[in-house]
This record gives sequence, structure tokens and C-alpha cells, in this order.
Amino acid sequence: MAFTEGFLWGAATSAFQYEGAATEGGKGWSTADERCCLNASNQADASVAVDGYHHWEEDVALLKELGAKAYRFSISWARVIPTGDGEVNEEGVAFYNRLIDALVNVGIAPVVTLLHFDIPFALVEKYGAFADRRAIDAFERYARLCFERFGDRVKHWITVNEQNVMVRIPEMLGYTADDPDCAAKCAQANYHLYLASARAVACCKQMWPDALIGPDVSYPTIFAMTCSPDDVNTAFDLQQMMAFDPMRSYTSGHISLGELRAWKAAGITPTMLPGDEEILAAGAPNFMAVNWYCSTVVDTAAAEGEGGVLNIGAAFRARNPYLDYTEWGWSYDPRALRIALRECYERFHLPLMVCENGWSQREELGADGTVHDAKRIDYIREHVASMSQAIDEGVDLIGYTYWSFVDILSSSDGMGKRYGLVYVDREDFDEKECARHPKDSFWYYQKLIASNGAGLERVPRGL
Repeated sequence: MAFTEGFLWGAATSAFQYEGAATEGGKGWSTADERCCLNASNQADASVAVDGYHHWEEDVALLKELGAKAYRFSISWARVIPTGDGEVNEEGVAFYNRLIDALVNVGIAPVVTLLHFDIPFALVEKYGAFADRRAIDAFERYARLCFERFGDRVKHWITVNEQNVMVRIPEMLGYTADDPDCAAKCAQANYHLYLASARAVACCKQMWPDALIGPDVSYPTIFAMTCSPDDVNTAFDLQQMMAFDPMRSYTSGHISLGELRAWKAAGITPTMLPGDEEILAAGAPNFMAVNWYCSTVVDTAAAEGEGGVLNIGAAFRARNPYLDYTEWGWSYDPRALRIALRECYERFHLPLMVCENGWSQREELGADGTVHDAKRIDYIREHVASMSQAIDEGVDLIGYTYWSFVDILSSSDGMGKRYGLVYVDREDFDEKECARHPKDSFWYYQKLIASNGAGLERVPRGL
């Protein structure tokens, strides 16, 4: 097996999906809070989430019991600077200091994301958030605060989580799809987020030159449904658009040609200023995080509505008849992860970390006080095997943080869609006590970590 002794085995959450306490401890409102409220009549919102704000000590103890080497979590910008660019909320800073200290004290490396879908809503109200260039300065100030207060203990930083997803969902940026200027605002915000990420990277390199810092890109692997040239070309174009063009914009010192072509085709020209390419070049990352869950296939000949296909622009996403799927249409394709890691590393030659990868399903707590999630165990085992193979083939993979550590709030599917290694006892409209119950996958992953990835076939306690 290829995993080194320093490999960062761990798990992940994000602030708005985990913490709750949306208006507690001086926290300001965020775009994630606002977006969750839009669907609050149908599912849980972020006001409580899974109450991590009050359960974090218990969860750190569970992470220690798991044997985790790393915990990937996000800082809520609005918790430490409630208005985004105003006064610092020392109570919020103290919360993250306590969490980071507790992790470090038990030998768990904090992997900290600065922005995970939760822009302070005050910035939206003030000047449209990242559609305005002032948001770049606000983000750099926030990032510098985090580096000053936490950088002595945090050695792995992620600037922006899934920018390539955020800019396709206007509500994540604080906009509404019915705004006639929405497309232009999203494109401008996309451009400004690249600059904001670069400014944060450059700041971190100056303050903590030994730290690793970079973006986290949503990375679906896209295949052609058939060998039809239309399918092959469409799959190639979508793979570039969804993953490799954003990665190139982060790493190359300029916006990728693919993104420039897409803006031109849409009749959108974001405002770019002299000196911006120097900012991008100075802020090139020294590692890259990827969120990889599944592969998808595109079928250009499919008719809308047939066979469960979903329109994605010029083509349709079709079900691969050789794969299993979650209830939410995400495939089970561990061998594609090896392909994805090799493609990414061979293009960009940066150390990689898989920061999200997981299996979702509906679950109920059993009479024996646990969840027997055999499918999730299979998912972890087979994806870890693919990572091992990719490392053997030359990929510099430094860590894996399974998504998610505990069940977390899905902003689109509430509490019904569960990913966690630990069951959280709450429902969409019944918060209960949010009690934690390790699932069978928790005990399997514990043994896998203890063996440094060698114990793939070991069965968990209770199976």
C-alpha cells in the first residue's frame, strides 16, 4: 500500500451545515443562512443544523476515538466579522481558538476552509458582495485575521470551497435568478473570487511560508455515454468547463481561455483591471483540494424526460447502466477516482487532498443504538483502494477527509440525506437533542486509519 506515515486521514464538515447557532455568539447572517431559510417550510434550516456549536467538544472526542489525523472544517466569516468588513467579533474568534486548540492537543491537524458557501449577508446588502471589487479587500482582511489568530496551529488552509459551484447557483452569492443582471453579477463575482483567493494565498505565503494553501474545486469526472463524436466532444467540453478551466484559473496566473470563451459566448465581459494578472500569479496555490464523489455520463441524443436524464446545457446527464446510484442520482464509481486523481495531478503537478468524498442515504437509528451502513463501508474501502493505486502511479496525494464526519444539514435536502460516519439524532422538524451515535462505518474507518490504509478488508465492530 502506498500511503505514507504522514498521510492525513480524517473527515470533514462545514460551518453552516454543522454549527447551527446562526444568531448566537455574535454571529452575523450569511448567504447560506438566507438560502436555507428559503426552503425552511420543507426541511431543516441552518439555525440549529446539527448543533455543532454546542457539541464540538464531544465531536473532538469522537474524532480522537476515530484516530483521525486531520479534521477539515470551515470558519464562518460572519461569526468572526459579522458584517464582513467591520468589527471583529472576539467571541467568534474565541470559539475557533477553542476548537483548534482542542484538535491540536489530541494530535489532529486542522484543515481550515475560509469560505464554504457562507458570505456575510451584510456585504450583499451593502454593495452586492463579490460583484463589487470591495469584497476582495474584505476577504483579504478576513483571511489575514484568520492567519494572525490561528496560523501558528493551522498548517493547511483552503481559500474557497467549490467556487465553480457557487457561481452557478445565484443564491449562494446572494443574488436571485430573476434579477435581469444576475448572469453579469455571477460572472463578475466569479472573477473577483479568483482575485480574492489569490490575495489570501499571497498573504498566507508571506505570513506562514511553510503552510499549504489553495482552493477546493468540485471535480466531477465526466464520460461520454457512447463513442459518438458528439458525446465524446461534449464530455470533454463539460469536463473542462466544470473542473479544469477553474483549476487553471487558480494556478496559471491568468483566467483560463475556457472561462474567457464562456463569458464571451454569453455576452458577458467582467471588469478586469491592470495588475490583476500579477495578483493571480502571486497568489498561485501550493496545493489543491478536490471534492470528488462520482462520475457522470453525458448523452447528446437523449430526449428530455427519458430514462431519468437531466438537462445540463447542450447534453443530458444519463444513468450509467453499469453503476449503482444514490437516491439523489450520484453514482458509485470508485475506479473513476483513480482516473480523476491522475488527470488532475498530471495537469497541474500540485500536491492533492481529497477533502470531500462520501456516500449518502436515508437512515434511521436501530434498536441497538447504531446504523449498519454496509454500503458506506464498501464505498470507503473501494475509494481508498483507488487512491492507493493512484499514489502508486505517481500522484502526490497528501490527505483524505471523508464527507462527512457527522451527519450534517444538506441545504437542498435537509436531514434526509445522510453522509456521516456518526448518526445525529434529529429530523427536519424535530431537533431532539442531536445526540451522536457512531455507525458501523465509523468503526471500519477507525481500523482503516490505524492500519494506514492497509486494513481494507477488516470488518467493523458489530458486523
